[in-house]
Amino acid sequence: MHYNVPNMIVKHKQDEIIGYLEDSSNLRGGKAEILFIPESEEDILKAVKECADKKMPLTISGGGTGTVGARIPFSGAAISMERLKKIISIDKDNMSAKVQAGVMIKDFLVALENEDLFYPPFPTERNAFIAGNISTNASGEYSYCFGSTRDYVLGLKVILSTGKILEIKRGEYVAGPDGNISTPAFKLKIPSYESPNVKSSAGYFSHPGMDLIDLFIGSEGTLGIITQAEVKIIKKLPKRFIMILFFGNEDNVPEFLKKIKKDKLATPLSLEYFDRESLFFLKKDFPNIPECECAVYIEDEEKEENFEIWANLISEYNIIDTWMSKDEKSYQNFVSFRYKLPENVNEYFKKIGSIKLAIDASVPEQAFNDFFLLYKKTQKEIGIRTVRFGHIGENHLHFNFFPKDDIEKEKVEEIYEGIIRKAAAAGGSISAEHGIGKLKHKYLKMMYGEKGINEMVRIKKEIDPYCIFGVDNIFDKELLK
Repeated sequence: MHYNVPNMIVKHKQDEIIGYLEDSSNLRGGKAEILFIPESEEDILKAVKECADKKMPLTISGGGTGTVGARIPFSGAAISMERLKKIISIDKDNMSAKVQAGVMIKDFLVALENEDLFYPPFPTERNAFIAGNISTNASGEYSYCFGSTRDYVLGLKVILSTGKILEIKRGEYVAGPDGNISTPAFKLKIPSYESPNVKSSAGYFSHPGMDLIDLFIGSEGTLGIITQAEVKIIKKLPKRFIMILFFGNEDNVPEFLKKIKKDKLATPLSLEYFDRESLFFLKKDFPNIPECECAVYIEDEEKEENFEIWANLISEYNIIDTWMSKDEKSYQNFVSFRYKLPENVNEYFKKIGSIKLAIDASVPEQAFNDFFLLYKKTQKEIGIRTVRFGHIGENHLHFNFFPKDDIEKEKVEEIYEGIIRKAAAAGGSISAEHGIGKLKHKYLKMMYGEKGINEMVRIKKEIDPYCIFGVDNIFDKELLK
C-alpha cells in the first residue's frame, strides 16, 4: 500500500527506512511500511490522521539512543522528530526554555552555556532528543544532586490520535480527591496503583493528587506525540573538580557511601561507580588505570572546604590511587571517563551481536547494600562476562551481562528475572531510567501485577482511542484487542 502526505518528507523504500529501525538495544527485526519526517505540527497532524484513518500503528522515532527498543516499529509507520529541532526561547527572567521535540541535548546545552545557564537532567547520550528524554524520564550523572527529567518539565504540547492538540502546563490539570482529571480533550481517572518512591522509568506514573503532565513523562511514546516542551533551567554550575578514587577493596565502598549519604560528610554533585570489568572496558582510553577492584567517580564544587572534606574522608580507606582534575583540560578528560564506558559497552554488545541484557533496577536506600552484595555474588558465580557501573548515589547500578550463546542467554535470563523480582519486592523499580520499551514487559508485570498492567491499558485506550501510538511499548499489543 502506498501512502502519500503532501508537503512532507515521506519515505517508502526500505533502504531509506532501515536506519530508523535500530537503537542501542540491538533489537533486530524492525520494519515499517512508511516513514514520515515532518517539520511542523501541521505535518504531524496529517500523518496522525492518515494512520488513525487506516488504524495503522505509528511509532515515534527519537535520537536512537534508547536501550529497550521503544523507537523500533514492527509494523505500520514511523515518524521521526529530527526536523523539529528549534530552540524556541530561553527565558532568563523565568529560568525556563521552550524547545521543539527534536532538539538534541548537546545543542541545547551549548545554547544554554552561551547564556551562562544549565539543564541538569541531561543523560549520558547527548545525541538524544529532548522529547525522547521526557518520554523515558531520563537522567544522567547529575541526577544524584538535581533529580531526573520529571523535575524539570514545566509544560508539554502533545498531539493525540484524535487529532486534538493538548497543551499541558504543570499545575493546570491535577487529580482531585476522587482521582479524576478533566481536560478539554478527555476525562480520566488516574491509575489505582502507586509508583514507587525511587528513581523510576517503569510504566505510567501514578500518585494520589498527581499532575497530568507526569503521566506523559515516561510514557514512552504510547499516549501521544510530544511536539514541544517547556523546561526549567538553572544558572551555570560553578567551577567544579572531578576526583576518581581507585579502591583496593570493593567491600569498603558501602561504608564509604554511608558516610557520604547518611552522615552528610560531603554533598557531591555526582557520585558514580565502576567495577573491575568496567575499568577493563576503559583501559584502551585510559591506560594508566591502576590494578584495583573498583573506582568511585565524584564531582563537586571547587571550594577549599570541599577539598578538605574529601581528603579527610578518603584517608580512612584503602585507596590505591586518586585522580583529580587540576585544570579545564584534565576536567574534560575525566568527564570522558564517565561517558566512554557506556559507549564502549554498547559497542561490545553490537560486536558480539547480542540483545542488551542489562539490569537497570533502583531500590530504596535500606535495600541497596543487600543488592550491592547480591550483584557482586552473582558476578562471581555466574561464569559469564558482566559489568556493573552507574549511579550508586541513587541506589541504581547498571548490571550488564554478555552471554555468548543461547545456553548462556537462558542462564542470564533466569538470573535476571530473579534479581528483578527481588528489586520489585523491595519496593524498587525494575527500570530506573531506560524505560520498558519492547524488551521488559514481563518484568513490569512483576512490579505492578496484572491489575496494574490492566490499568495502564485502560489509560492507553482512553487517551489514545485509536491505539496507534508506540504499539508494543510498555505492555504487549495483544492487551489492546
